[in-house]
Amino acid sequence: MHTHTLLLLLLLLKPGVCESCSLVVSPAGLVVKYEAPASANCTSDTVTFMGWESSQGESQFFSPGVKELTWRVDSLTDWNIKPQCFEMSEEGGQCARVLNVTVYKLPDRVSIRYLSHSGPVVEGHQYSLHCVVQNIAPIEHLRVTFFKVSTNGEQTVLYTQPLNNDIQQRNNDIREPVNESFSLQFSPSSVDNIKTPENGTYTLDFTPSRDDDGAQLWCSAMLDLGPEGPQPPPVMESDRLNINVHFAPEFSCSAKLQMRAGEGLTCNVRGNPLPSVTWLRDGQVLTPPTHLSREDAGNYTLMALNRIGKANHTVEVEVLHGPAARGASCQAAGSATVAVLLHQLIHWLY
Repeated sequence: MHTHTLLLLLLLLKPGVCESCSLVVSPAGLVVKYEAPASANCTSDTVTFMGWESSQGESQFFSPGVKELTWRVDSLTDWNIKPQCFEMSEEGGQCARVLNVTVYKLPDRVSIRYLSHSGPVVEGHQYSLHCVVQNIAPIEHLRVTFFKVSTNGEQTVLYTQPLNNDIQQRNNDIREPVNESFSLQFSPSSVDNIKTPENGTYTLDFTPSRDDDGAQLWCSAMLDLGPEGPQPPPVMESDRLNINVHFAPEFSCSAKLQMRAGEGLTCNVRGNPLPSVTWLRDGQVLTPPTHLSREDAGNYTLMALNRIGKANHTVEVEVLHGPAARGASCQAAGSATVAVLLHQLIHWLY
């Protein structure tokens, strides 16, 4: 029955309030996906007139004797819908129960990117990561999480945004796991009572270290609607963002080496971009022999350079008599590692 008819009947009844309201709406609340069907039942112990009033679905009003009514909609599209079941007594008393309905929509897309930056990042510099969640509702139930996975497959949660309207600027909330620092900001700054689809931008300040080179970043958007919502809560992830970290050279060789005559000498250096390396002895650029001899014993200085920085390293070499067993080396871990042979002179890139 139409709303104007319902209002007319309400006016014809004597004013008053029911001493006790026997209406029971089941379920008490609904979580419904946008454009999905929905329904709820309303029952009463004793009733004279009983009905449903809603912006969607049939608004029903019945004569005495009806003690159960069902509200039903085939495709729910009203974000602010508030179906109401009511009853009226012969004395004019009235009472009503409102069905709490949450209409939700999963995001169209979740993406991650640097803000105002592209290409490699530099160790120790701060960058802003944006996780953009497009067209999601209700945004107050959205939880955004930033992740990192290292080159060895280890996954780390960098930050998880709290639920339930705790979306404020949090520049003072800084975490420093390993060599990384993070702070979080949100847009919109307030999501109270926003029921229609919104875009959310979540910013994480990220300071990479050389150990992040080759790792990946991504973010996820989880819509947590509580026990009445879909279980497990739906999650949508962004694509992976590869991290290419530029950093200054770093040597990983021993300060003193014992070598046998005839062996070759190596020293590993790590850097990104790949550094150029020069060997020196007594301040002179070295063109060493192919195989070590007793005359090659002494102190050697290695100089490594790339556009991020430079590094020096001194090695004391002792050459022993005896057959060569194997080439001695100093091991290094990570990417952009260059093996520097004593018999090879590498000039500066500049």
